[in-house]
Amino acid sequence: MKTLIKFGFFCMLFAVTQAHAQLSVNRSVIEFTASTKVQDIEILNPGDFKLYLDMKVARIENPELETPTRVELEDARTADVIVSPAQLLLQPGQRKRVRIIMRKPAKHKDQVYRLAIKPYTGKLEVDTAGGDKKSSAIKVLVGYDLLLLSRPVDADPTVNVARNNETIVFENKGNTNVLLRRIEQCNSDKSECIEIQPNRLYAGEVYKVKLPKSGSASQYPIHVWQSIGLENAKFTY
Repeated sequence: MKTLIKFGFFCMLFAVTQAHAQLSVNRSVIEFTASTKVQDIEILNPGDFKLYLDMKVARIENPELETPTRVELEDARTADVIVSPAQLLLQPGQRKRVRIIMRKPAKHKDQVYRLAIKPYTGKLEVDTAGGDKKSSAIKVLVGYDLLLLSRPVDADPTVNVARNNETIVFENKGNTNVLLRRIEQCNSDKSECIEIQPNRLYAGEVYKVKLPKSGSASQYPIHVWQSIGLENAKFTY
């Protein structure tokens, strides 16, 4: 599911000890509209070491493709999205708010962005057991890649679905994304259900899935829970 990417950085310092620099973000998907151009997120450092954070926004071109293009927005003067502050220091246990401003809301079709939150620390030294000497440690730093969605005023989430005994195909014919947050295929009496990989279906995207159970819709119906913003619905195919 193409929503949140959690990535790790490994900094090896000829170490004998491993220390975790933790990071927590309260939202993984942030949505914007023409009337909602400003959103806030909260970032928490629940770990034992101070963290420096670097935040950069990239525009995702052709998100409906298997390999979309990521374009970094380097110039804050012309960038579609502004993050304030762009760099942050978090002490252990400290929580801070970061503001995201959508300067160029979507007009006719979704605009998709990613906000990379990359932590880094200074050199870490730890006391060795029972001695005065100190040794370096391996620092495991975990960052996030948040999804930023800007929907147009005339958002049209039209999803066409076709299935046969072997496959089901979802095609987004509209101009805004639809989250297929849960998909399962069950026996007709619901005695056994198998989960199918969920997916965020971008405008123009086709998502084809080979069914785990081969058979007709009456034998093995497929239940789909989908979301468009805060609106939720369930369909059976």
